[in-house]
Amino acid sequence: MPRLDRSVQLAFTRRLCSTPEGRAHVLAQVADAESSGEGQIFDRALARVEDPELQKLIQKHRADEIRHEELLRERLRRTGIALTTPPELRIIDRLDHEVGGLLDKPIAGGRGVMEAYLLLQVLEERAVSSYPIIQRALLPHDPGSAATFEVILDDERRHLKYCRAISQRYAPSEAILQETLARYRAAEARAFRANQLANGRYVLAHGLMGKGLRALPWRAAIALGSVRRPALTEFARAPLQQAAA
Repeated sequence: MPRLDRSVQLAFTRRLCSTPEGRAHVLAQVADAESSGEGQIFDRALARVEDPELQKLIQKHRADEIRHEELLRERLRRTGIALTTPPELRIIDRLDHEVGGLLDKPIAGGRGVMEAYLLLQVLEERAVSSYPIIQRALLPHDPGSAATFEVILDDERRHLKYCRAISQRYAPSEAILQETLARYRAAEARAFRANQLANGRYVLAHGLMGKGLRALPWRAAIALGSVRRPALTEFARAPLQQAAA
């Protein structure tokens, strides 16, 4: 993501997190992201992976994601506001659509395990890229939730290692792995951008960014965002920057 985009995202998230209603929205959305979709992948991957050490990694990964959702739901309860994430703001559904409905397909052979874990990898890359912004935005208003994101981030960085180890183990070749990863990263960037814009429209419509003149700058930012290119994570940008050097 370009630096300007990150600055705008931080300012937007800070404004959103400055009220209990906005914090509840953020916590509910991230809790949903931690819980949705991945469970299907873990269960089906376990049925295909024979290596006991890799099975342990998958089981640990699944347990961590369940724990993350529980931690975030507890922080959400502390806001005193009961919220659920509307279907149109579920990033996993957008990403699944972008990659051709992978979540509905059985994992077939080693390549299927690779594809499933590359899909998880691009989700984890986005978490590692975006969660520090949320943590910084929460810190002045809800230090407990900010600390929760620090804990989750440590796990997500470790999960990236799991994803790389498992996808490399089951990839038919390095070339196929890299091509698939690049395709999934591009798909995730499109899904993330679309979800950002849908989320922006949603919080404006529900008054979570203030009303009247207070919301006007954010309406302009969302309008500008609708014509900007998709945002890659730093993980996706690094190979492009190296190639251009």
